[in-house]
Amino acid sequence: MADASDAAQALLVAFDETQLAEMHAAASARIKRVRALHVRQYDECAWCSTNDRHMSWPCPTIRALDGEDQS
Repeated sequence: MADASDAAQALLVAFDETQLAEMHAAASARIKRVRALHVRQYDECAWCSTNDRHMSWPCPTIRALDGEDQS
């Protein structure tokens, strides 16, 4: 785990593999629920867009989940 900070490595050591797998599954499920809300509809984000505001696709939430730079 050369990429993880010392603090992150220490935190991971505190959990066993089952706990880490459960945490990963829960985080993956949360991300899946967020993605289900932020779907493309007519080149806009269905969740972020309203009658008064149009958010182009991909919205900032999807870009963040995809690891794209937000600047």
